[in-house]
Amino acid sequence: MYFIRLLLLLFCAVALAACSEETPEKTTLVTQTSQKGETSSSIKDNQSESTSSGSGGVNVRILPESPTSSDCLQAAIQGGPGSKNIVWKVNDEIVSTGTDPQLCNVSFKRNDTVSVEVGTLDKGAQVSVSIGNSLPRVIDISSTPDEIFAGVDVSVSPVAEDADDDDVSFTYQWLVNGAADPLLTEATLPGNKFSKGDTIQVLIVPNDFFEDGPTYESYAQLVPNAAPMIISEPPQSISSLDYRYQVEVSDPDDSQFTYRLDEAPDGMEIDPASGLIRWSLADIVPGDYTIAIIVTDPEGAEGAQEYSLTLGAPE
Repeated sequence: MYFIRLLLLLFCAVALAACSEETPEKTTLVTQTSQKGETSSSIKDNQSESTSSGSGGVNVRILPESPTSSDCLQAAIQGGPGSKNIVWKVNDEIVSTGTDPQLCNVSFKRNDTVSVEVGTLDKGAQVSVSIGNSLPRVIDISSTPDEIFAGVDVSVSPVAEDADDDDVSFTYQWLVNGAADPLLTEATLPGNKFSKGDTIQVLIVPNDFFEDGPTYESYAQLVPNAAPMIISEPPQSISSLDYRYQVEVSDPDDSQFTYRLDEAPDGMEIDPASGLIRWSLADIVPGDYTIAIIVTDPEGAEGAQEYSLTLGAPE
């Protein structure tokens, strides 16, 4: 009986030993799983920056991270490279070598690949970026006419620059008193869309076929009062001894005017409210006479007309 008990104890000891050996194997599996997870994360990071690599604790980035052809590039180095040598390449062609971490004044083009290599193989890094599209910009505009009045069409001609030398088109939005009219989207603003005292402004968006550039906003211009303009022509012939001339005026802002003669022969008169000129030619000496007419609007703006009248001797 004692012998049987001894065998049972021996059997239990062996079983316990076997169980204790299985436990480390489970711990190893958990550790391997954790390492696989880290490896997967590392691969993911490399995929997000698939063109960069480093060794010996050295990393490098190109700033700005989304460069365009007009940018000056900077190599941002982390760690201690094995040497101070920095090599810049554009489309695998060396364009600069030395210790300068910057690459400037190089004619990049959209979709070029720019790379930088720093340090040595065992303590260095390299990274590459693709040159993106440069946004077009409106840098100036000209407008016609030089003086803006109600009733007169206004046209603008923008000047744009594009670092990629792309052709640039434009879209327009006119604002009258700060409000956008969805129908006013051409380069020309019709003169009947604004009045004296309004403010007009234009927004211009350049586009290089790839992207819109920043919106150019002109200053808001106040539409001033327009001076009246005499549009009638004086009589070319005289058929009676009573000379008459009805002065006619064009003005987009006003309809009431004051008329006066700035220069006229003796006896000639003008109605200050209607602009009708009258002159009796009885006993008038033949010769050349100068007539100058001034018309004034309610705000004091003036228009003028001057002409000569020749009277011959009676036959």
